[in-house]
Amino acid sequence: MGRKSLLFTILFLSFAFAKAQSEKAQLEAKKARIQAEINQFSRLLSNVKKESKTMVLLVETIDKKIASTQELINITNKQANLITRSIKKNTDENAKLKKEIKTQKEEYARMIVKAYKSKNEQSRLMFLLSSEDFLQAYKRVQYLKSYADYRKKQADEITAKSMRLEQINKDLQEEKKQKQEVLKINKQQRIALQKDKQEQENLLAVVKQDEKKYSKEIREASKERAIINRQIQKLIEADIAASNKGKTGAVKGKFYLSPEAKVLANNFKSNKGKLPYPVDEFIISRKYGDQPHPVLAGIKIASNGLRFQAPSNSPAKAIFTGEVVRVQKAANGILSVYIRHGNYTSVYGNLKSVVVQKGNQIKTQDIIGTVFTDNSGVTELRFVLMEDSHTVDPAGWLLRF
Repeated sequence: MGRKSLLFTILFLSFAFAKAQSEKAQLEAKKARIQAEINQFSRLLSNVKKESKTMVLLVETIDKKIASTQELINITNKQANLITRSIKKNTDENAKLKKEIKTQKEEYARMIVKAYKSKNEQSRLMFLLSSEDFLQAYKRVQYLKSYADYRKKQADEITAKSMRLEQINKDLQEEKKQKQEVLKINKQQRIALQKDKQEQENLLAVVKQDEKKYSKEIREASKERAIINRQIQKLIEADIAASNKGKTGAVKGKFYLSPEAKVLANNFKSNKGKLPYPVDEFIISRKYGDQPHPVLAGIKIASNGLRFQAPSNSPAKAIFTGEVVRVQKAANGILSVYIRHGNYTSVYGNLKSVVVQKGNQIKTQDIIGTVFTDNSGVTELRFVLMEDSHTVDPAGWLLRF
């Protein structure tokens, strides 16, 4: 193998190794995120009281946990396959290097024998003196030098390949250990999945026995949410009307923006897909838009934002710089905070306490309050994002995993 070929091989292997390491790191990061979700589901399941009024919530939660566990199993399968491919690649390279080293050692041995037979200085001198002319003598000098250089290069290549072979053998042993660990985790996850599925079946059986009752409760809860959604809509529309009053060039349904507010709105928009989440540790318990109920057939849930279930006493945080334009208190004492970011408004609902007031200037990630925990042990932030008078899906604006 020439020096260029060896260099190319080293570069190719380095690139392949870097790519494999990147893929491995991505899988590890995704696995850690999903494991955090599963841990949160487990905490929620242990906190929620197993009473009739929380039975549907239990089924919903365990359904989400099952989905996350299945995703985790898929990731560990990918990890196992990645390690298997790496083991095969290293095994093939191991065999190839052994063969190359054997061939080079045999060739090197023949060179050494040949060199030994003509090693004395007299033989080399006679080889040069027997030249027919100066040009031939010069070529013979160059030949002897090239021969010596080639011997050195062969010895260096054998040493380098031997070191590489030793490293490959170490990598193989480590990869085999990693694969066994991944397979062990995968097996544990499958056992946990079957256990959760059995519990889900048991809970579903209880729900089915009194499906009418649970359906009625869900519809009543949906009506309450619809009322809250309309209230948010009316408040924002009133704010827009107030901002437009007496302003030349104001557009109906859109905030009238000062030059400073326009800058803030543009900054907010430029951070789409990069905004931080309003809680640090969470699972998304409800997505944006109309969606079928995960447990009871024939029931649809309208959602104007995202719901984040979080650990007890979790702080709610501002997703971006802005101004607190409203702190609202419901009849039951539950609080909501509205923060304006130009013509965008982020709404943080279901808070038990707040540490801000109307007119406060807020920075990204500032704590604005603490999320409320209900009698069932559920701590859930209700988050809404609006552009002027209409809601948008927050998932498209928040930091993507």
